[in-house]
Amino acid sequence: MTNIYNNGFLNSRKNNLKRLKKMNIGIPLCLMMLGFTGLMMLYSISGGEINEIVRSHFYRLIIGFLFFLFFSFISMKVLRIISFPIYFFLLLMLCYLYFYDISSVSRWISIADISFQPSEFLKFVLILILSSYYSFIGLNQSKKLRFNLTPIILILIPSFLILNQPDLGTAILIIITGFSAVFFSGLRLKWVILGSSVFLISIPVILTSLKPYQLQRLEVFLDPNKDPFGSGYHIIQSKIAIGSGGLTGKGLMSGTQSQLNFLPEKYNDFIMAVLLEETGLIGGLFVFSIFIYFITISIHTAMIARSRFCSIACGSIAVLIFLYFFINCAMIIGLIPIVGVPVPMLSYGGTAVISLCAAMGLVFNARRKRDIKLESFIDA
Repeated sequence: MTNIYNNGFLNSRKNNLKRLKKMNIGIPLCLMMLGFTGLMMLYSISGGEINEIVRSHFYRLIIGFLFFLFFSFISMKVLRIISFPIYFFLLLMLCYLYFYDISSVSRWISIADISFQPSEFLKFVLILILSSYYSFIGLNQSKKLRFNLTPIILILIPSFLILNQPDLGTAILIIITGFSAVFFSGLRLKWVILGSSVFLISIPVILTSLKPYQLQRLEVFLDPNKDPFGSGYHIIQSKIAIGSGGLTGKGLMSGTQSQLNFLPEKYNDFIMAVLLEETGLIGGLFVFSIFIYFITISIHTAMIARSRFCSIACGSIAVLIFLYFFINCAMIIGLIPIVGVPVPMLSYGGTAVISLCAAMGLVFNARRKRDIKLESFIDA
């Protein structure tokens, strides 16, 4: 009797462990580690004080995890349906900012005491609506150019509105992420090459439409010392912060560039420079490994997903996460001009947090239904 009880207990325990592995707890665990790292850096930048910025970011992280849970367990069929009204609702908000908001920089909408950036949400919602569209029309129709005209319009309209806010960084992310979904849908290679050629030809036109301060950023990108106390100040101070961090960093609340306010936008776009100064290369590799994990697990899920919707969505999410991290890191070390792209979970701000949590919730949902493990992909 005792042996039967023990065997039953052991089998039950083994089954629970298997279920735990299948749930891919690495995704929520990495989100929590990344969120904690962001709180730690904001606490350090604030001089060891739990001020309004730290408290606000903590509350936003909680909201982000609620979105993660929502997208982790929502029905994919329901998600495909609701993606269309959500997209058009966000598009109406962008139209409002374009036509009715007369401020010089119109990126935010305030309702009561809550402010949010519609363009930040649109990055993820665009992935949903494009994946839904392609799942509805099927693979054979996706290969034909005429069935891809609607997705191209869905990408270009918000990109134009966002570019005129002006927000070049977000517009770039939306265009690349959107067309990656078009590519993953199965569009014939000849149309991909043609579209890429048209984009390259249109670059001079895009440059002529840039604002004066954006053109100045391009000039300073080529030579930051041309305006060391103006447009080149950000990148010069960022490089000083990163270079002084070394392998292990100066320690929390000990970074000169952040604590002495030499580094602008230290709470937002340049928080990675602060992290590298205070925690060094080791801290940077820790954050880098988390984003690599997110990208890898998203690609793997796209490869083995049961539904076409999940496959396209997870592949596009991998591209979006890569762009977030790569553009920010390239920006702070001077490889590309400053375009204002945050690091989700680290940078202060709620919309980027919610977007990343929702995106990883969808990946988690796809893996939960598929019951697959990352190890099977690595060992293959």
